[in-house]
Amino acid sequence: MSALLSRDAKALLDGLAEAALIVSEDGTVLGLNRAAQQRLGSDLPGHSLFDRLAGDGQDALRFIQRCFGSSAPLVGALIVSDARGSKRLKCRGNRIALSDGPAVLLRMLETDEDRFGALSRKVHELHTEITQRKHAEAVLQESLRERELLLRELQHRVKNNMQMLAGMLQGGAREATSNEAQLALRDAANRFSAVSAVQQLLYGSGRLDTIGSEALVNSLLASLAGMTRTPLKTTTHVDAVDLPIEPATPIALVLNELLVNAVKYGVPTRGEQHIAVEFRNEAGHVTMVVHDNGPGFAGPDAQRRASGLGLVRALLRQLGGRLDIENQDGARCVTRFVLPAARLGESQ
Repeated sequence: MSALLSRDAKALLDGLAEAALIVSEDGTVLGLNRAAQQRLGSDLPGHSLFDRLAGDGQDALRFIQRCFGSSAPLVGALIVSDARGSKRLKCRGNRIALSDGPAVLLRMLETDEDRFGALSRKVHELHTEITQRKHAEAVLQESLRERELLLRELQHRVKNNMQMLAGMLQGGAREATSNEAQLALRDAANRFSAVSAVQQLLYGSGRLDTIGSEALVNSLLASLAGMTRTPLKTTTHVDAVDLPIEPATPIALVLNELLVNAVKYGVPTRGEQHIAVEFRNEAGHVTMVVHDNGPGFAGPDAQRRASGLGLVRALLRQLGGRLDIENQDGARCVTRFVLPAARLGESQ
C-alpha cells in the first residue's frame, strides 16, 4: 500500500474483498488493496492508472472525471493490459473525501466469467484432493491385504511345522524302548498338538488376533479320541468368548494337560469313562473345569497324578490364575484366571 494514503483510507481498501484502488482526478493511483495488486501490480501507487490500461486511457479518464462530478456511484469499465493480453473489467466508481482532498474509489466488479473460473478452480482442486485420497486409501487397503496374506501364510507354516513335530514325537514314542521315554515323547507330542490346534483355529478363522472358546474346547476334546481304546463320553458347557491370541496358547496347554490327565487317570472301575468340561466367563473372570468320573486323587496313582499337574500351575502363573483340585465323584480340577480387560471389551 502506498504511503500516499492515510491510515483510514488504507483500512477502507483492506476491508474490501474485491479488487479496489483509489485514484486522483488525473488518474494517479494513490493506493490499492492486495486483490488489486494481483490484477494490476504492486508497484502502481504513485503512477498513472493509464499505464496499465489498453489504448490512450481517454475513456478511463472521462469515467474518473464523471465520478468526481457525481455524488452517486457510477458503473463503468477499464480495459487492463498485461502480458497475456487485454481484459475488460467492470468497475464501480464513487467520489470519496480524503484528508488532502477528494478522490475516486474504483471497485472491480466480479463478472460471471470470474465467478465461474473461481468455481472451476475449486472443483478442480476438490477433484484432485479426492483422487489423491482415493489413491492413498487404495494403497493402504492393498498393504493391509498383503499383510493379512503374509500373516495367514505364517500361521499356516507354523501350524504345519507344529503338526510335523507332533508326528515326529509320536513316531519317536512308538520306537522308544522304555516306558518312561514313550510317555515323555507322547506327552510332548500332545502338547505340540494343543499349540497346533490354536494355530489351526487361528488360520481357519476370519480374524488373526482371536479364537473362539467353543472352537478351542471342541478341538482339544476331538484330539482325545486317539488316546483311549475304551468308550469315552464328553459333555461341555462353554461360554462364548473371543480369546486373544496371547493368552489363548497357555489356556489351550492348560486345558490339554487337564484333559490328558483325566484320560490317563480318570478311568472308573466300572462303566463308561466320562469327562465334563466347563468354560464359564463372568466379566472377564474365567473358570475352567475338567471333571472325570474316575477314582479322583485318592487312588493308588494319586501322587503321580498330582505331580503331573506341575506344568498346569506354571502356565496358570503366566495368566495370573490358580488351580484347585477337588475329589467330587471323581477328580475335579478347577482353574481360575482373568482375561485382559481391553480384549474382553472388544469381544463384548
